[in-house]
Amino acid sequence: MMPPHVHGPCSILELLEGEEARPLRAAFQMVAFDRGQLLTNPDDTDYIFIVKTGRLRAFLLAFDRELSLAYLRRGDMFSTHTRLQMEASEFTQVFMARRSAIERISADHPALQHALIHGLARVLGQTITLLEDLAFHHARGRIARYVLRCAAQAGVGPQRGAVVPLTLGMEEMAMLLGTTRQTVSTEFNAMIREGAFSRAGRGYLRLGEVALLKNWASGEATELN
Repeated sequence: MMPPHVHGPCSILELLEGEEARPLRAAFQMVAFDRGQLLTNPDDTDYIFIVKTGRLRAFLLAFDRELSLAYLRRGDMFSTHTRLQMEASEFTQVFMARRSAIERISADHPALQHALIHGLARVLGQTITLLEDLAFHHARGRIARYVLRCAAQAGVGPQRGAVVPLTLGMEEMAMLLGTTRQTVSTEFNAMIREGAFSRAGRGYLRLGEVALLKNWASGEATELN
């Protein structure tokens, strides 16, 4: 089972779903996307999207190549003002509103301004972390950093015996980490043999030699995969 996504006390989704937020919700409409469907701008207007259910993959497309930059889950948000493209990696529902409408109403709702800034900063933080992984860490280091991030997101301390839920499957993990599924599978098996962790059921790992995992996560890349 996928772990709940952790949010601060003022996430924009919590704000919109509160009973007192009906005037704010009037600016949004609910839109659903099937797995594999791209989120397209319905017109030339900038929109803000907030994920209610499901998962979106944010990526850049250039020269027929894709660079995944983040996976957005419940409570995450983005704007079509960016060059990022979005694809639903499972059935996904989002709140959608024109950016101009949000700018108008946010002037009278400081909590909404705070939630918008917090939400955009969180997605930006994910993207910067991934770019750091791609630029400075080899495949094993990226995987180690991903495992430690999953532990932190689930509130699990990085210690021997701790069970960590993985938020992505092998294929999605490979896309996010800028490598191939075969490389992820090969490195995972090697890390298991060396005692960094073991499998603890589908989608879960049990941590072993945490010092080894942290060493891989902190080391600079000598070879990029």
